[in-house]
Amino acid sequence: MLRSWRSFYGENPLHLLAMVACFALVGYVVSFVFPGPSALSLGIWFLGAVLAHDLVLYPLYALADQPLTIGRWARRRVAPRRPPLVPAINHVRVPVLGSAVLGLIYFPTITQRGEEAFRFTAGLGMAGIYEHWLLITGVLFLGSAVVYAIRLGAAARRASAREHSSVS
Repeated sequence: MLRSWRSFYGENPLHLLAMVACFALVGYVVSFVFPGPSALSLGIWFLGAVLAHDLVLYPLYALADQPLTIGRWARRRVAPRRPPLVPAINHVRVPVLGSAVLGLIYFPTITQRGEEAFRFTAGLGMAGIYEHWLLITGVLFLGSAVVYAIRLGAAARRASAREHSSVS
């Protein structure tokens, strides 16, 4: 029975249960945030968000990721004998994604649009938001570089220990 379910759905039945629970939780939260939203308007918004992500944003992610994957492939072609101790690709992807998501969320405030609405909802002005976004982006990249350096040092120590143990 599980095999037929997997061929029909593609995943374990618990996955479907978890997805239904997540949608129910989101619906519950939305009912508090937007009092009395119509199901049709929520459905249209959700469908638009899915289509915008799948048809617009996902191809942009893949296109932006191409230089990293091509560089990784080229490095393997040039020096195939010595693989990198720690792949750097995710240490670039994570801060770029974090910065892009924050930039997308705060785009209206970064570009200084909607000052009145922002002042009304937050009670603050928009001065310095662009600089804060740049600072957060810098901190994300710095943190990723520190984690990469730590992982690279640990991998080098492990490789050195392996060489010493195989020599003796």
